[in-house]
Amino acid sequence: MVAILPAIVVFAGAVAGSETPRKRSLIEDFGIKRMFGWPPNGHDVLRLMHEFDLVQIRAVGIAATRGNDAVRRFALEQAERAQQREAAIVRLNMFALLNIDFAADPSLLRRNELAGLQGEVGQAFIRDYTVNQKADIADTIGMLQRYLLNPDNDDVRRFAQQQLPLLQQAREELQRLQ
Repeated sequence: MVAILPAIVVFAGAVAGSETPRKRSLIEDFGIKRMFGWPPNGHDVLRLMHEFDLVQIRAVGIAATRGNDAVRRFALEQAERAQQREAAIVRLNMFALLNIDFAADPSLLRRNELAGLQGEVGQAFIRDYTVNQKADIADTIGMLQRYLLNPDNDDVRRFAQQQLPLLQQAREELQRLQ
C-alpha cells in the first residue's frame, strides 16, 4: 500500500489538475474520494446516478429474455424508476444551471458487466444479475449517504434525499429475490 499511495496521489493530482466536473466525477468513480474520505459533490451524484440509470434501463432488456418472473418484474420496476430519475436529473441539471455533460453510454466497466450478463441464462444469469444489482445499489446508496453528510447544492441534496429511500427499498426487494 505504501508503494501504491504515491501513484494514487499523483494520479489524483493529474486528474484534478484542471478542475472540471467530469474529472471530479472520475475521482469519485474510481473510489479515490472514498479512500481519502472526501465526499462526492453534486456533479458526482448526478453523473453517477445517470450512469446507474443507464445500466438499469439496459439491464431490463437482458432480464426480459434470461430471468425468471421475479427478476423480470424487479428489472422492469428498476428501469421505470431509472426513467423517472433521468427526467428529474435532466430538470435538475437545467434549472439548477449545473451544465453537466452526461455520457450517452455507461462506463467501460459497466458495459462489461452488462455484456457478461448477456452471455448467461437460467440460474447463472439470476445469480450474476442479483450480485451485480446488489453491488450497484449498495455503491449508489453509499455515495448518496456520503454526499448528504456534506452537500454542496440544495437542489441536489433534496434529490439525494428523495432517492435514498427508493434505493433502500430496491435493496430490500433484491434481498427477497435471493
